[in-house]
Amino acid sequence: MDAVDQQALTGAVIKEHRLDLAQLWLEFVGLGGDASEQLIRDYCAGQGTLAPKERDALAQAVNEHCAAEGLPLRAPLSSYSLFLLQPEPHDPERKGPYSSK
Repeated sequence: MDAVDQQALTGAVIKEHRLDLAQLWLEFVGLGGDASEQLIRDYCAGQGTLAPKERDALAQAVNEHCAAEGLPLRAPLSSYSLFLLQPEPHDPERKGPYSSK
């Protein structure tokens, strides 16, 4: 996954769930991350970058926190692929499942 996409998606999960960055930083360090709390805050605000190892440790901390709280959104790892679902082309001959014709 592109570093910018991972940063944006991780920051969005943190913001959406209103996760405590100080607590996430402690969990991040426990998972082997070694960036400072301020670097993590800057990264989450879109004002700094992290190496892939650091990004993944933060994503893992976010995901473990979300799993423990039963929260649905998860942060992506750098090894994930980002793809967008494309709508199927409109086929006027194709009948929908609720079509009466």
